Amino acid sequence: MKGRLQLLLSQWIEAQQETNKKLDTIASLLVSHQLLQECVDHAGQPRSADEIAELVADSFSAGRCLVSELDQRNREFEYQKSEFFIDENEGDNNGPGSGLAQF
Repeated sequence: MKGRLQLLLSQWIEAQQETNKKLDTIASLLVSHQLLQECVDHAGQPRSADEIAELVADSFSAGRCLVSELDQRNREFEYQKSEFFIDENEGDNNGPGSGLAQF
């Protein structure tokens, strides 16, 4: 049993490492794409490296703020759900004796 668990764990770790490599590649491509887009302003004029760096940094910061806000809203939703909704197992009125048809 211990050997099988170790094998499964090592396979899972390898799968996570492969996924991380793919995510790193995707992130690199997205950053490269954004840099290429920011090299030229809306009027078609080239931007300086400092302007591009500032735009990319601002974009990254905005993304972090959005992720933080999403996490906060998810926590609030989970709290509301736990406070105001009954678990399905506790309030299960669809049991065999309830007279309600199962779907």
